[in-house]
Amino acid sequence: MFKLAAVALFAVVAFAAADDVVILGQDNFQSTLDDNEFVLVEFFAPWCGHCKSLAPHYAKAATILKDDGIILGSVDATIEKDLASEYGVRGYPTLKLFKNGKATEYKGGRTEETIISYMRKATGPPAKELESADAAQKFIDGSKVVVVGYFSELSGAEYDAFIDTAKADEDNSFGVTTDADAAKAAGVEAPAVVLHKKFDEGKNVFEGDYTTTAIAEFIAGNRMPLVVPFTMEVAGELFQSPVGKVAFMFTDDDVPDFFNDVATEFRGQYIFSNAPSSETRLTEYLGVSKADFPVFFLVETGGNMKKFPMSGDVTGDAVRAHLTAHASGELKPVFKSEPVPASNDGPVTIIVGKNFEDIVLDESKSVLLEVYAPWCGHCKKLDPIYTKLGKHFADNDDVIIAKMDGTGNEVDGLNVRGFPTIKFYPKGAKTNAGEDYKGGRELDDFVKFMEEQAGSAPKHTEL
Repeated sequence: MFKLAAVALFAVVAFAAADDVVILGQDNFQSTLDDNEFVLVEFFAPWCGHCKSLAPHYAKAATILKDDGIILGSVDATIEKDLASEYGVRGYPTLKLFKNGKATEYKGGRTEETIISYMRKATGPPAKELESADAAQKFIDGSKVVVVGYFSELSGAEYDAFIDTAKADEDNSFGVTTDADAAKAAGVEAPAVVLHKKFDEGKNVFEGDYTTTAIAEFIAGNRMPLVVPFTMEVAGELFQSPVGKVAFMFTDDDVPDFFNDVATEFRGQYIFSNAPSSETRLTEYLGVSKADFPVFFLVETGGNMKKFPMSGDVTGDAVRAHLTAHASGELKPVFKSEPVPASNDGPVTIIVGKNFEDIVLDESKSVLLEVYAPWCGHCKKLDPIYTKLGKHFADNDDVIIAKMDGTGNEVDGLNVRGFPTIKFYPKGAKTNAGEDYKGGRELDDFVKFMEEQAGSAPKHTEL
């Protein structure tokens, strides 16, 4: 439910100052695609905070990837509106990977390291062949995290499992070697899989059966620091980790020693992170108050995010017990809800967690629900249109136009990956998940959709 993507801080001049980022417009966009096999394009808006946060990472990645023959470009979508429209840009930043001129979805991260890793994986072999110990060392030194397979030959069940894992992994760089000196330098004997990293203990050696599932779980559990200091730049990695569970320690003081001990004990089962009160986007979203610090808080990530805050004193024993209870399925998730509005007779019905079932799941009504965030620019732009939509259907007893603040309310099973998220709940039996609204965002688009889906037009036609 939480799609924080990377956010935050730099100046617009970063776009112009990024020497290795190609500034693209109508005059050079197509020629750049024609002249280069691989081009990553960012569509941005100068006022966009997410774009500003991405800029320094994007620039550094451009400098490194140019040696790989990969071009990184940027398009100011507020100026190049035709290009933005052509490629379906509806939010900022939007990144598209062009392979031989054909646009594909970019699924990588928003940091220098994750951009580089994703682009190398997307444009090259699943694992780079390292022909010597020197080549292996250079590969290891070139990235913060790499996975290297050491084999006596490039065949066999262990090798196949390694390569299949590399093919499915879009986040990490893989190398493979048959050089005995390279294995000796890594302190292993073939066959072996080693995750090399520039933090914590420096490397992790895979132990277990050579299956894609086991190797993937090994990588996911070790590719991040034991305890990750939270920033909006790493939010995407935390909330999109295959581990699927994040254990947060909220404190403005030094992280207690016991937290590192607990993180070691439960490594691979949870991603551990510490966050100060200054990370207000996170604290507000999870409903954590500085007055309650320190706070220990478990989050199950993914489309249907669930939260398991711990009450009481934050001690090592208490945290261990909370994690153990969660792992055994004993804990029940907590969902936020604002108070039910005392008055709810406006053109757009206000939904909170506590009245969701009574209103949205009413089988006699067709309901269109917008889940918004107060700070979301796209939501603010949509608001006057949505209000007109509510007025349009005000006299139709079969239709409800509704909205819910997604930062203050949560519903089990309602998948919200970004703001605004618009869901449709037709008459009849319903589930909390609803149906994704995929139409346009203009008034006429909404009216047409609701009249077609609800099966009846409103009693009046004034817009």
